[in-house]
Amino acid sequence: MTNSYAIEKSTGFIIYRTALAMRGALKRTLKERGFDITPEQYGILLLLREKEGLSQKEIGDVLFKDKPNISRMLDVLERKRLILRQSTDRRKYAVFLTEEGRRLAEEILPVKLQLQERTMNGLLAREIETLESLLNKIYANIG
Repeated sequence: MTNSYAIEKSTGFIIYRTALAMRGALKRTLKERGFDITPEQYGILLLLREKEGLSQKEIGDVLFKDKPNISRMLDVLERKRLILRQSTDRRKYAVFLTEEGRRLAEEILPVKLQLQERTMNGLLAREIETLESLLNKIYANIG
């Protein structure tokens, strides 16, 4: 008897598998190119490149990471001298890129864009726009 529902046909499974593969490809590429940074840490640098002075909570909200994970990642980035935290009051810190952090974010960006181009190989621009639109609709339906 064959199962009419195969996990491989599940939209959620396909999205999850693809996200894991994309993260893994970025992780391998960063390592191969000699960058001592994880995809998640790079996500923080990229976010701060666009909008500095965010709080830890704001970073977590944008990147869908909980407070302990963001705190650990910020600690690592601070030890690497890629970010600095400045107190805005007794309990809140604004996070900024250091010059080294900005340089690293700029150095990695073409590598990330090249990988993104490779992962989207064979897709037309309108197909990529449709894919992004559909995924955003699915996300909105969940929330």
